[in-house]
Amino acid sequence: MDLQFLFKEPIKDMLELSPGYEDHASDVWLVKTDNQEVVVRSSKMKDDPNNEFWWGCKRLFGIDPRQVYELEHVNNTLSNLTSISIPKVIDKGRILTKEFVVVEKLKGQIVESFIGLPSSVLQSFGEGLAKIHQYKENFVGNPSRSYQVSLEEFNQHMKDALFDLVSRFHFKEERIKNMLPEINNLINGLPVPEYSTFVLVDMDPTQFLSDGREITGLVDTEAYVIAPRELDFIALEYVLDEKSVEDFKEGYERVMEIPDLTKYRVPYRYLYRLLAVQGSVDIESWLGHKSLF
Repeated sequence: MDLQFLFKEPIKDMLELSPGYEDHASDVWLVKTDNQEVVVRSSKMKDDPNNEFWWGCKRLFGIDPRQVYELEHVNNTLSNLTSISIPKVIDKGRILTKEFVVVEKLKGQIVESFIGLPSSVLQSFGEGLAKIHQYKENFVGNPSRSYQVSLEEFNQHMKDALFDLVSRFHFKEERIKNMLPEINNLINGLPVPEYSTFVLVDMDPTQFLSDGREITGLVDTEAYVIAPRELDFIALEYVLDEKSVEDFKEGYERVMEIPDLTKYRVPYRYLYRLLAVQGSVDIESWLGHKSLF
């Protein structure tokens, strides 16, 4: 890919970066010129999203990974909220319909796992996430506000999306299908969300950088949506353990209290399984996963 059109000075070196897992939605390059070292991001996706995760995210929250210009608003807003560094968008450009953004290169190494990290790293993660969660909105949708569902309508909207996800992607999985009525009943018992905030649907350690002392960056922000913060905690239960969650809690609670997940855990876990946020895990194992918050 020739990225020279994004730069005024000649590109001296270019390296394609991989997030270390299959089926990632982004193309990412490290680009060096005489005067700067930056990261260029674009989307691998050419057609409408058609897998569980991205189709579901578009159906529920109105985000589309092909619209990488959206990162300018997402990243620059998040940068002003949190102690975790977020790469600011420096420039952007497009070839036909394919959008590219040039973002800051942050310091640190990709976090392979939250488990076993020093306490200071996990505390900085908790504190940084809580600062993001202090941001409050009164709708569910995408950060640019081009897709909005009122908080009062969200629970019904989620039920409709679950039905569509099951019909489209899980119609051959009897156990997932048979659980839908029970899940709908649980959603009927949920209160209207108090507020919404920035939520990272594909919460995973590989989205973050660390220098071994603290979290130094959050680099993959394509799947940020505006939604109830309980969803972030549901995702975190699958990537933390008892030790790491205690350190995370200590950092988070310096800023705000952790919500009670009791009513939300099963329906939100079911939603995240339909989105395959951690792959095609057996549904009983997924719903029966240890509760950490």
